[in-house]
Amino acid sequence: MPLTLEEILALPDIGQKISYLKKGRKTELPDRCELWDDWNPERHEIMVDKEKYPDRKVLEKEAETGFDEETGKAYEIEAKYKDEPVNRISIPLEQDIVNIQTAFTVGTEPSMDCTPTDDDEKKLLDAVKAVFKSNKIKYQNKKIVRSWLSEQEVAEYWYVTDDDSFWAKFWKKVKTTFGGKVKPTKKLKSVLWSPFRGDKLYPFFNDEGDFIAFSREYKKKLMDDSEVTCFMTITDKMVYQWDLSKGYEERIAFAHGFPKLPVLYAYRPEPYCKKIKTFRIRLEKLLSNYADCIDYHFFPLLKLIGEVTGFIGKTKDRKVKLEAGADAQYLTWNQVPDTVKFEAETLTNMAYDMSNTPRISFETLKGVGKASGTAFRFMFMGAHMSVSNHAEVIGEFLQRRVNFLVSALGSINPSEFSKASQTIDIETDLVPYMIDDLNDKVTTAVSAVSGGIWSTREGIMFAGNADRVEEELAEIKEEQAAKNEQIGNKGQKTLLSQKNNEGYNFST
Repeated sequence: MPLTLEEILALPDIGQKISYLKKGRKTELPDRCELWDDWNPERHEIMVDKEKYPDRKVLEKEAETGFDEETGKAYEIEAKYKDEPVNRISIPLEQDIVNIQTAFTVGTEPSMDCTPTDDDEKKLLDAVKAVFKSNKIKYQNKKIVRSWLSEQEVAEYWYVTDDDSFWAKFWKKVKTTFGGKVKPTKKLKSVLWSPFRGDKLYPFFNDEGDFIAFSREYKKKLMDDSEVTCFMTITDKMVYQWDLSKGYEERIAFAHGFPKLPVLYAYRPEPYCKKIKTFRIRLEKLLSNYADCIDYHFFPLLKLIGEVTGFIGKTKDRKVKLEAGADAQYLTWNQVPDTVKFEAETLTNMAYDMSNTPRISFETLKGVGKASGTAFRFMFMGAHMSVSNHAEVIGEFLQRRVNFLVSALGSINPSEFSKASQTIDIETDLVPYMIDDLNDKVTTAVSAVSGGIWSTREGIMFAGNADRVEEELAEIKEEQAAKNEQIGNKGQKTLLSQKNNEGYNFST
């Protein structure tokens, strides 16, 4: 019968304990070396595999026959060759595709849909946004998606640290002096773990498939430049740590203070660009060989027929003196490069098409002209379908992050957020990147609101002003009230004027 997490952590043998914690992972560890070789153009096989793509051997001196005067025998002198580097052209195709996919997925900040029911919920929502801002989440989201697409997995670890900034200390002193409510001088911070960052990740799932613990194996450099291998396990209450380099040495465990597991994890069974790897390999070989051909035939060879008696003139007006019947011709390369161009373009287009990635380049977009937002939506339909697929993992990741932060803020500041953390409802969703025509969006919003299809709130959000919905609604009400008052005053003046005119009887 398999051991529970509690039983594993209670094992006295640390080596056995860590072995069981690693077995909690239900998938194979990503091959970090292979993934890095595909990601880094300097590590592509065209650059490093000298057996598959050897340098060119160039004849430096032909074989000769020598004669030994002492023995009177002839002997062979072997030909001499030297290695001449061939062209090695690597293409960062995976990087470009992943970066474009990342931009379409989280280039536009994910939406946060929440309607606070009271002031406490509004304060909690503002606190969540403040945590996002202090941790630069809009940039961290890109790192997460990029790592997930290229490295297969990524984890985000949240922890509490003391806010020792000047203003935190200042306001604490002011509140204490005047008897006000003192806010905790704590702040939430996060860090990312992934294979390229040197981490081996071991999510622990129970038999029901629930994510109940997380372990990380990593190397830590000491002051004397030596390295130690460390292993840490995080549960819903505790953080355990061990040093593995000096036997199995247990370090002090501590409570992280959160009501939930402070680790968010995203995994995919293979890197996003695995299906286009063969295209990239063929493309690199094709371009490298073509570059060798160009170099070889760049300077044409002079073919001489008959006897050459000499050369006349300098560089620009140089001539060849030939005997009667002799001739001189250049050997030219008559191969048409259209086949190479066709294959290169075909491979490139197939790589982007099969990954549902639009080619964002000047050559691609210059023919579009002044396209509308609707036209761009059709152009980016493939990328948006990919984002929809990414949302199955990344969308859930972002939602779990919001849920965790709500509970974390409630535990850090229970006096202010404990009640609101139990009732607030915040939904987050991916918003695919789009080159929008503002005029199109405003026209659509105005038509939908005036036609009764959308509310004013929905129209404001669609027009791209989601961050100021409440402010815009308040300003619209104020403007409408002022306009109604102006219309009312104008109507009263008109009515008064009519009554005054009716009081006079002009006779002719």
